[in-house]
Amino acid sequence: MSEIRLKVIEEITRPTDRDKQRKVGPSEIGNPCTRCLGRALAGERAQQDFSLYTWIGTAVHYFMEHNTFTDEEHELRLHVGTIEGYGDIAGTTDMWYADEAAVVDWKIVGLKNLKKYRVGGVPQQYRFQAMLYGLGLHMVGKPIKKIAIVFIPRDSGNVKDIWVHEEEWQLEMAGAALDRAQEIYNHVKVHGWRDLESDDDCYSCNMDW
Repeated sequence: MSEIRLKVIEEITRPTDRDKQRKVGPSEIGNPCTRCLGRALAGERAQQDFSLYTWIGTAVHYFMEHNTFTDEEHELRLHVGTIEGYGDIAGTTDMWYADEAAVVDWKIVGLKNLKKYRVGGVPQQYRFQAMLYGLGLHMVGKPIKKIAIVFIPRDSGNVKDIWVHEEEWQLEMAGAALDRAQEIYNHVKVHGWRDLESDDDCYSCNMDW
């Protein structure tokens, strides 16, 4: 293996602060798979191999911060709520767009999924995540009016395929996500996570069990 290739792989696979996070965060709270969320709340996670897709997403985040939206606030660490018995829930939002009082979340996805979202709607997990970030911003006194989830296809060469889902920020939706997580955690404390229902479309469950 050449030295250049080794250096590239070393840099790409270097763990980030997000990779080191052990407690569940906003990106997991909305997981439609009750069993996977319960497993994570129990301190366990399905083993996942490194994916270049994750690194591509990190690279896009970096580009937007340092080249496009240079005057905005990025990578804000936010407390979004507490699960009793488990602890505080915190996460890092991608960007707060002050001019529109919007929380912005970059999603680098396959074109097939992007087209599905445009027709059938954005996955609830993504919406919950953004709503929770909005709650975190609200809690530190920043105005928040809407969420903007920016979908950029990783396998398309056409900028027309970039799509932004925008909707009003909803405190109630953020609260519902935390309430659901609390209920799941309460179950896990008593019964564990293995009897929780798995989502039919859950990739981790289909691969792991």
